[in-house]
Amino acid sequence: MSSANVQRQPAKRSQGARLVLVGLGVVLAGLAVFGIVKRVHARRALTNETDRNAIATVAIMTPKSAPMDQALTLPGTVASWQDAQIYARTTGYVAKWYVDIGAKVKKGQRLADLDTPDVDNQLLQGKAQMRTDIANMNFAKVTADRYQKLVTQGLVATQTGDQYQAQYKADVATVEADKANVAHLQNLEDFKYITAPFDGVITQRNLDVGALVDAGSTGANLFVIADTSKLRVYTDVPEIYAASVKIGMSAQVSLNTYGAKPIAGEVARTADALAPNTRTLRTEIDVDNGAQELMPGVYANVKLAVSTASRDLIVPTNTLLFRSEGLSVAVVDNTQHIHLQPITLGRDFGSTVEVTAGLSEQDHVVLNPSDSIYEGQQVNITKNNISQPAAK
Repeated sequence: MSSANVQRQPAKRSQGARLVLVGLGVVLAGLAVFGIVKRVHARRALTNETDRNAIATVAIMTPKSAPMDQALTLPGTVASWQDAQIYARTTGYVAKWYVDIGAKVKKGQRLADLDTPDVDNQLLQGKAQMRTDIANMNFAKVTADRYQKLVTQGLVATQTGDQYQAQYKADVATVEADKANVAHLQNLEDFKYITAPFDGVITQRNLDVGALVDAGSTGANLFVIADTSKLRVYTDVPEIYAASVKIGMSAQVSLNTYGAKPIAGEVARTADALAPNTRTLRTEIDVDNGAQELMPGVYANVKLAVSTASRDLIVPTNTLLFRSEGLSVAVVDNTQHIHLQPITLGRDFGSTVEVTAGLSEQDHVVLNPSDSIYEGQQVNITKNNISQPAAK
């Protein structure tokens, strides 16, 4: 072979190797570019997915109008129609008592007798003094009439006749005073018999035979009597419902002590003024107790059909946010951003509450808002939104 052919063969091999290396470089570069593009696409997809997941999805509801009429249930206290503490009107010792607690008595029935020796002696003394003064009055009248005749005949001076006439009038006044004193002592004597002031039930007996009792209400009472033929049920109506409470309106009284059956009654009277410390209206409901099935002193639940003048809104309790800034709800605006709206509550219906200020019927309120929800947060709205029914 010639030397020129030998030189051309190594040159061809070197050129082929370079072409192979260039091809491999191109392939590797393509693979690298493909890998980079794929990773960028995957990262972009992950970013989009993360962004989608970062936007919270919430369920919303629209507030409904609160009912104007409502069956309001309030706590109440049952009291007897009338009751009285019976005290002694005269001082003495207990001689006998006839009734004990739980006894049903009639008006004027004898409850106890007192032994009053001091009053007895005073009455005897007063009657004796009155008889003496009556005798003196009669003698003075005879004397005054005799001297009046002598004055007419001119046998004695007119002044003498007037003197005896004045003495007679003074004795008449003394007898009148004696009669009043005897009547007073006779009343004290009659007060030794303790009687019932009205029909009722004896709820307390605080005396025993031989016990000394003093006249007046400074000491302990002898008996306590209660009239339970009718009962008074007292309850305090909040200010928002006070205007709807009317005399004669029906009411239902439930006593847990006597089962679940309600007792019908009606509003008999109100205080016609709110208590300044509680802003409530004291209301009295009368309940018939002719069968004597109920007892005063128990607690009761009073159900009234009341209404309010305003038309407020109600929302579920699970929409409320309790934060340091105050009570609020999360409202979604037209751009699907959160606005934390302060509200004012009214009545509590249990699972729902009344909102008196802060919302309208067009607002979209978030149900079960998370504690981390914040002002201006973007949200997605779920398709299955809940419409809360009005409270019953």
